Amino acid sequence: MLRIALLLLLAPLIARGDYREFRAVPVDPALGAALTRAAEASLKDYPKLTADNLALSVIDLTKPDAIVRADYHGDASFYPASLVKLFFMVETYHQGKLTPEIERALREMIHVSDNDAAAFLLDILTDTASGSELEGKALEEFIERRRKLNRSFASLGYDIGAMIKPWSFGPFGRDMQIMGENKINRNRASANSFASLLLWIVRRHAISPQASDAMMSLLERPLDPPRPDENQVKEFFGESLPPGSKLWSKEGDTSEVRHDAGYVELPNGRKLIIVILTRGAADDKTLLPGIGKRLLAELAK
Repeated sequence: MLRIALLLLLAPLIARGDYREFRAVPVDPALGAALTRAAEASLKDYPKLTADNLALSVIDLTKPDAIVRADYHGDASFYPASLVKLFFMVETYHQGKLTPEIERALREMIHVSDNDAAAFLLDILTDTASGSELEGKALEEFIERRRKLNRSFASLGYDIGAMIKPWSFGPFGRDMQIMGENKINRNRASANSFASLLLWIVRRHAISPQASDAMMSLLERPLDPPRPDENQVKEFFGESLPPGSKLWSKEGDTSEVRHDAGYVELPNGRKLIIVILTRGAADDKTLLPGIGKRLLAELAK
């Protein structure tokens, strides 16, 4: 009875992937050494990339009863670009407002990284709407509503910022106002935070097994052949995978950053969550495939 009671108490935390549970996954020194070697080799391969502008986080799920993890600058804060859409996706399933139009937006947001779909969902999740500038109490209330996802994930141990819409050419009006002085409210997250989120989705603990399965379906990236409209494999981490691999992922890129976060099942049976965050060399489209190849080579040793 005591065990049942404890499980019931923990259920709300497990259901949404408490970041503190990610922290409880053992750190493997050998895996950490492999990440460091891959990072150091990548820094030599890409001189524009500096050590403080590269972060890696890997979770090895090959042995379900012996999951381990490691990171390289895994807690460093980065502008996440479209990777923030992973948090939007999870929060959408948490709130449970799954109308046909919301499901269409989820597909567009994840499959092809559509920014309009992400903006639509963030408005629904936070009960806000873009528009002209606001003043006084109206602006304060708008900012407070937009902080909803920050608070939601902070309750689970995540230290992230997810209150700004991904823009192709903006922001404008009140969306510019909430960026704050020196862009203090700009979206931010770490490699470890994305690895944690993917871990609970992959293990079917995020919200519910059914919701996790739905999110996995959204994240799936068929490789042989790819979807005709696929835009998140070539020139990203997926390009580095050997034939026969299976991939579930989301990329994020701007003129400043180039990221990828995914779960991969390799032909040799290895199952890995891999997150790569970079900034300062985003114009090099060989960057993520190159880092990916270095990382996979080190993990194969």
